[in-house]
Formats: sequence, structure tokens, C-alpha cells
Amino acid sequence: MRVLIVTQGGGADLAPLEGRLREQGHSVVTVTREADVPAAWRSGPCALVMVDARGATSRVPLVRALRSLPGAEASVLMMLGRGGELGALRPTLDAGADDLLAWPVEEEELALRLELAHRRFTRREDRRDMSFGNDLKDTLLAVSPVPTSITSISDGRVVAANDFYFQLLDIARDEVIGRTTVELGLWQTHSDRAHVVERLRHHGTVRGMDIEYRTRGGELRHTLLFMGMVSYGGAPHVISFFPDITALKRAEEGLRRSEVSFRTLIGSLPDLVAVFDTGARVRYANQKVVSALGYESVDELLGKHISDIIPPEDFASADARMHEALRTGRAALQERRMVKRDGSVLRVESTTFPLPFDGKDSIVSVSHDLTERYQMQGRLMLAQRMASVGTLAAGVAHEINNPLAYLTANLAFAREELADVLPASNRPLEPRLAEAVGGALAALAEAQQGADRVRSIVRDLKTFSRVDSVESAEVDIRRVLESTLNLATTEIRHRARLVKQLGEVPSVVGNESRLGQVFLNLLVNAAQAIPAGTPERHEIRIVTRVAAHGRACVEVSDTGTGIAQEHLPRLFDPFFTTKEPGVGTGLGLSICHSIVTALGGEIHVTSEPGKGSTFQVLLPPAQRTEPVRPPPPPPPAPAEKRGRLLVVDDEPLVCTALGRTLRPHHDVTLSTRAQEALARIEAGERFDVVFCDLMMPGMSGMDFYSALQARHPEQAQRVIFLTGGAVTAQARAFLESVPSPHLEKPFAGRELLSLIQERLAHA
Repeated sequence: MRVLIVTQGGGADLAPLEGRLREQGHSVVTVTREADVPAAWRSGPCALVMVDARGATSRVPLVRALRSLPGAEASVLMMLGRGGELGALRPTLDAGADDLLAWPVEEEELALRLELAHRRFTRREDRRDMSFGNDLKDTLLAVSPVPTSITSISDGRVVAANDFYFQLLDIARDEVIGRTTVELGLWQTHSDRAHVVERLRHHGTVRGMDIEYRTRGGELRHTLLFMGMVSYGGAPHVISFFPDITALKRAEEGLRRSEVSFRTLIGSLPDLVAVFDTGARVRYANQKVVSALGYESVDELLGKHISDIIPPEDFASADARMHEALRTGRAALQERRMVKRDGSVLRVESTTFPLPFDGKDSIVSVSHDLTERYQMQGRLMLAQRMASVGTLAAGVAHEINNPLAYLTANLAFAREELADVLPASNRPLEPRLAEAVGGALAALAEAQQGADRVRSIVRDLKTFSRVDSVESAEVDIRRVLESTLNLATTEIRHRARLVKQLGEVPSVVGNESRLGQVFLNLLVNAAQAIPAGTPERHEIRIVTRVAAHGRACVEVSDTGTGIAQEHLPRLFDPFFTTKEPGVGTGLGLSICHSIVTALGGEIHVTSEPGKGSTFQVLLPPAQRTEPVRPPPPPPPAPAEKRGRLLVVDDEPLVCTALGRTLRPHHDVTLSTRAQEALARIEAGERFDVVFCDLMMPGMSGMDFYSALQARHPEQAQRVIFLTGGAVTAQARAFLESVPSPHLEKPFAGRELLSLIQERLAHA
């Protein structure tokens, strides 16, 4: 026996029923949508139809549609309902169902019901060829489960119809009998009627034509039309069956609209959406997938297997995820790689889940491009590394400044002492001694120049390390360039000659550290564009001038390899670089562009392969609210006063050097511990000037100052801080909050003595 099972909502729990029927030797066909019933029936009529009626949807239209199918009059129609709810299925019996069965059912009862269904089907088959004679009104019309009418062949007037017919058209019996369907205005499309008449004239029957009718109330109804010739009242007539398939049509239209909406939705999503069939081949992809993978149209992707768009080593994992989604019905999330058309790899985060598409089981993959996320992670890691480098640079500068302080002080002291030897002598020195003293003075002068150069480099290093300093101020561009050139000298020296043409330019409002970062990046890029080893053949030129609208213009030119024209439009894009792997990150020029544009400026590049490049930075001038006046001439130097000084520094050699420099002019007390210096003041000692290191072990200069403020405020007012670089945020905030001045190590002896005289004059 051939059995048709019509499920709803998947009907997964009816799988055991199908298995039992097959074990008993029955042929089973299962459909999950009402719209698929006609197609299943065309493959062969079924003796038994079992309909899942456990949902809230009425199954009456389906029962009527089933009864109208060719050869379905002999089939046994059984409805499966929940126990205790079978009463709600009574309307299906009126519509043509044969039996109701509560599900789940015992094995013995199921076997009995199947046997009864088989016997009923056999009896109906045996009666199919019996003649009913002419009295169809009392037989066929009375028992027909679908709307049925009988019309005369001669004039097409309705002579009889059953109650279902009148209910379908929402019209009274008296209005129908004796009139034609044209007179009643039932045809939605007159061409349908002409087609039906033509089919009936040529074939004598009409089987399953989809026809639309308008009810008296104006509602559109869809029916399947079956027509045949019968004898009625002694004359030939046409009998017509109109199974109502309006519900099925509406369901199909709803499904079609939902699929159109689904296509529209996934077509406009910002993510990558692809639909695969159960064989893992592409059935659909939105434009985002096409663009991300480097294709020109969707047609190039259709039919491709998933193994064509993911790396071979990732196929097993992706295939397992797809089968898991099909098996469980749950979404599967996975980070995976996709192969672009050019062979490069795109990293995505993909969610895979099963979903019917165009009426077929499919797998939908929604993927989010992770490129931006990985770029942001790269930027964050670079920022962290740069912050670490900045902290390290500040720390190194601080450690160098301490020995550099006493080195500078001692060199200055030694030069002054030796210089005093010659004029202080009333008699000329012996030639050998005079030559030795002169040579020593020359050597000390050269050492002093070296120390001054180290001092300049350390100062520039500290300026570069202040990556967190975003305060804007009026900046002298030429001074920033000179400072930056000191840092870039080593990179440039072995590659090219450095030519400076630093013309007058207006000052700009900006951040010295950030501008130094821009110029340093441009200088290093210029150097790296030139091969090392032939500096006499190449040149790096830096020019400052006034451009249009009074803007300050800085140009950095090189005679290096140049930049290809196709790369110029992307030169300032993040992570774009023409350098070899490991040489550049592709962020330098992007950061330069961000800094310059944030200051209201512009950055441009011109280049010719093989001839070099020129980067031009344009910055708006600082707006001066008052005319700049020359500073007043300095007052005449007052007579030197001798004072009592206290020097507190944890570096003994710094103390010694300061003592050696200051003692010829002042009374100096040295201390390497802030606790000891505080104890002297607590014991009653007083000082005109107190030099104090800021960062010291034990009691820091900040703690020392706080103790003085609390107990000896008059001594706190005389503090001058010595610092090799405030390397912590707390130390920088402290220096900004207190009125006491501070000196950056290393410092010149003359600078120190001048400051002391200034403090003594105001004491």
C-alpha cells in the first residue's frame, strides 16, 4: 500500500511512524509543505493519506484539496491529532476525512487502523466502475466533499450544486440555479473561461486547472477546476469540482514574499551573506561577498564548492560545522579564513545555520570581516610599543643626566681653574708646562663640546618621549627641526649629504613632540629610500619657507628610489607600505597625516621613480593678538652677593661637582640624603638657597618639600629643584603645581650662579 504522510513544522516526531510503515512493507512518501502535495500525488495516487493535524492551523482546506485530486475518491484520509483534542477535528470529517487517530498511538491500535484503512480502500476500488445512472443530484452531489456543480452543455446554466459550492462563492442557491457563471460575474479573468471551454471541447475533461473566482462579496478565491461529461436528466451535462486552494495559494504567496524579503534583507546587510546547498555549493551570495573576495559579479561565485573559497587546511573544520548545523538545526559560530580571488586571505567570523531557501534545504553563512579588528589590534600593539619606547627613552635620559651633570660641571671647573693659571702667574711658564696647560685646555674644550652635544641629544630624546603631552603652544618650527635632525643624524650620515635651507617662517600652534615625530618620520623615510654606502652621491634637503596665505612650509626632499605612481593615492592609508617586511608597519605616514591635519595643515607628496621624492608640510601661522615688541635691555648686573647654600642629591658625584663649582662664590653644605638635610633644618640651620634633586630613594624631593612646607615654610620658598627628567605623571604634576623653579640636568655653572644671584637679590 502506498502511503502519503503530510507533516507540519518539520514533524520530526512522526519519523517512527514512517519507519514502522516501511517495516510492514508499505511505500511511504512524506511532504512537509501543503504546496508540495499535488506534486507528490502526481508521482502516483496513494491508498492512505495521513495528515498531521496537531497544530492550530485548520486542515479543512487541505482535506478538500486532497479529495479533489485525481483518483483520490478511493483513498482513505486519516487525521492525526493530539489525545483529548480530536473533537476539534470534527470539521475535517465533514470536509471528507475518513478517520481520526490520536497520536502517539499504541502499536496494536496502529496495526488495526492500517488494516481497516486497507480494507476500506479495497472496497472503494471495487466500486469505482459501478454505474450511478442519471440521478446524480441525490448521490454524487450529496456526498462530494468539495464544491460541485452541474451545468448544461447547451447554454452553460447551473442546474444543480451542493452546499459547498454556495459556501465557496458566498451566494444563495436561488441566485445561482438557472444562471450562467458569466451572468453571475464569478470569473476573475475572462481568458480563464475561454481556456476552460477550449480544453473541454477538445479533451472532454479538465483536470486541475488553477482558476480564480470572485465571490459575491468581492473576495478572490483560488480553486483547482476538474470537469467531466455526465448524463443528467437524460441529457449530457458538465459536472465541475472546485476544491478550494485559497489557503495554499496564500501560503505560497507568503513564502514567495518572505523569500523576496529575505533576498532584499541579505542583499543590503553590511556583512558577508552566502547560501550553500546541502552539498556545500554556493547558491546565492550578496554583493558584500563579491566585493570582499575580489570578484566582479555573483555569477562567478555561483556553483563554487566551499573548498574553492577557503584554504585546504580549513576545509575539514568548515565542513564539520556545516554538517553540525544541518544535524542539530542550531547556529554554529567559527572564526575562519576565506581565499580571495587573487589568492590572498580574508579573516572572518562566521555564523552558519540551516534555513530553507527557494523551497530547498540550505545552509546560510553570515560572516563579519575581521580586517578592521585586526588592524585596530595592530595599532593598539604599536601604540603600546611606542609608549614603552617613550617610557624607556625618558628613563634613559634621566639616568644619563645625573653623570652628565657632574661631568659638565667638572669640565667647566677644570677649564676655569687652568685658564686662571696663565694670567695669574707673574712670570712666564716654562715652554713645556705652557704647552701642556694649553693642550689640556684644548682637550677640555673638546670634551665640553662633546658633553654639550650629549646634553642636546638627551634633551631631544626627552622631548620625543613625551608622547602623552598633547598641550598646544606656539612652536618655533626651525628649533623643532634642529632638535629632530640631531636624532636623525646617524640614520642619514651613511646614506646622503644633509642640506639645510632653514629660511624664516612664522611660528605655529601645535605640540613640539608631535611635530618632532612628523619630521623625524619624514627624515627617516627619506634616508631609507637611499641605499647605504654612497653618501657622496645622494642628498637629503630640508627647506623651510613661507607659502601662500602666510603658512609655514617644510619640505623634505631626497634623491632616493622614489615611489611608483600607482602607490601615491594610498600612501597615507593605514598599514599601506612599500617597504620590505620587517622594515615598516605602514603606520608612520598615516600618523603624520593625522597629526598635520589635526593642526589644520596639509601634507603632500610628489615623486618620480628613480629620481626621489619630496614631502611638503603646510601649517597655518600662529595668530598674534598683540605686536611683538623687542625685549627690554637687561638691567646692569648687581654686585655679587655671597650666600649660604644647601645641595641635596643622592648622587655623590653631583654633590661634589656642585660644591666644587659653587664654593668659590658661596658657603655650601652638601647632603646625599633628604632625611639628613631635613634634620639640619630641624636643628635650626637656615639656608638662602636649597638645591634639591626631585627623584631620590627613601625621601624624595617631593616629600622633602612637603615636610618643609608644613614645618618650615620660609625654607620651602627657597627650594630650587634639580631633575634629570620627571619620568612619572606624579612628578610632572608636582612640578606644575609648586611655585619653586626647577633646573634640568645637566646645567652650566654660569647658569647656576646667575640663578643664585637672582634668588639672593629677592631674598
